[in-house]
Amino acid sequence: MGRLILLVAVGIFAWLALQKFKSTPPTQRRKLILQWTLIALALAAVVLAISGRLHWVGAAIAVVLPLLNRAWRLFGHHLPWIAPLIAKRAQARQQKQQSGQQESKRQTPPHQPHLTVEEARQILSVSANASRDEIIGAHRKLIQKFHPDRGGNDYLASRINAAKELLLKRLSD
Repeated sequence: MGRLILLVAVGIFAWLALQKFKSTPPTQRRKLILQWTLIALALAAVVLAISGRLHWVGAAIAVVLPLLNRAWRLFGHHLPWIAPLIAKRAQARQQKQQSGQQESKRQTPPHQPHLTVEEARQILSVSANASRDEIIGAHRKLIQKFHPDRGGNDYLASRINAAKELLLKRLSD
C-alpha cells in the first residue's frame, strides 16, 4: 500500500513538473529544471528517511541544499562589491609571503657562543693531537646520532659541525 501511495505521488509530481515546464518560456526552463530536480531530491530524501532507508543526517543535508543554493544566489548579487575585497586580501597575503621569503633569505643564522678549541675537542671526544681522519670520524658518529632528522636538534648539530670546522681549520693552520 505504501509503495502505491509513493508511486501515485511521484506520478503527480511528474505531471505537475511537465505542465509547468510546458508553460515556462524557453529562457527560464534550465532554472526550472534545476529547481524541480533539487525539490525532487529533497522529497526523495525525506521519504527515504521516514521509511528508515536513509539516515536523518543525509535527509537534512538534502533539504538544506536548495536553501544553500538560494543563499548563494543572494550572496552572488553582492559579489561585485565583495570581489575587490577578496582580491585585495589575496594580494596582501601574497605580498606578505613574498616579503617573508625575502626576509628569511636575508636573515643570518643566530649568533652562536664562541667555541674554543678545548670545547671543540670535548664535543667530538678527540685528543689534542687528533688527526684529520679521527676528527671527521668522530664528527660522523656524533652527527648520525644528533642530526635533527634522526631525533636530535638544530643546536646540537650546529655545535658538532662548528667543532669539526674549528678543529679542521686549526689543523690546516
